[in-house]
Amino acid sequence: MRAPTLKDFLLLTFLAAIWGSAFLAIKITVEEVPPATIAASRLLIASIVIYFYMHSRSLHFPKDKAFWRQIIIVSFFSMAAPFAMISWAEKYIASGLTAILMATGPLIALILAHFFSTDDRFTLFKFLGVIIGFSGVMIILGPDSFSGFGTDVIAQLATMIAAMCYACSGILVRRIKEKSNTVITASILISATLLILPVSLLFEAPWHTLTISSWQSLSALVYLGIIPTALAFVLRFYLIREVGVTFASYVGYLVPFFGVLWGALFLSERLPSTTIIALLLIVSGIAVSRISTISFTTWLKRNR
Repeated sequence: MRAPTLKDFLLLTFLAAIWGSAFLAIKITVEEVPPATIAASRLLIASIVIYFYMHSRSLHFPKDKAFWRQIIIVSFFSMAAPFAMISWAEKYIASGLTAILMATGPLIALILAHFFSTDDRFTLFKFLGVIIGFSGVMIILGPDSFSGFGTDVIAQLATMIAAMCYACSGILVRRIKEKSNTVITASILISATLLILPVSLLFEAPWHTLTISSWQSLSALVYLGIIPTALAFVLRFYLIREVGVTFASYVGYLVPFFGVLWGALFLSERLPSTTIIALLLIVSGIAVSRISTISFTTWLKRNR
């Protein structure tokens, strides 16, 4: 692992831009294509693209069973589960709002790390960051969410669970020993496709429900597979393995802004001012949580 360069920062910004565009493409496609079928289709398209790219570089899949066990777990958390949940959620909420809620991933990761690890406990600023960030989430959910869980609220929560899956996958992919980012990406894409495709075939029967009648939906689906899936995940795994999961996670600062921007430009989405305030709180929470300081428990002991 090395220090990030200007090239890495440019790649990070580019990754955020194309990942932010995925929410726009999903919103266009989900009007005519069922959620799991969207996930399966984009994964299948991306798998084909990456496989031929891998073949052109004379790369081969490892035969190590331990490698494939790791890949199956990572593929579930990094693609299969979150892709399906995000696609379903966008049936009910705006693409820009989906992008904003996905920014909660780093905050959720902080909470999980505190309770399920021994070397990544809350610091004072991590704790404050979580409080600030989730105050933004509470603004988005609104007071009505506490009186009953409507479809919109469930969709928002599903998006946050998808964000948590991404956070978990970022930690898991660091444990994979294979050196080639292309091989890792191809392996994860193919595994994720095999995981989600049966769900699409069994529960959505796409041959009955798939009624793509416009070139926009078809184009958006193909775009999803090639750019925000195949290309984006090559870039993501490259950044994780070269400069670390912490640097790669900074994409979470930028994705919601691009998601809101593309939704406003191409779908004329106009989010309420309270949602923009919530976005600023979530991003501020992530920023505050990055500040290094003493542990939260040590701070409490000193100030009793």
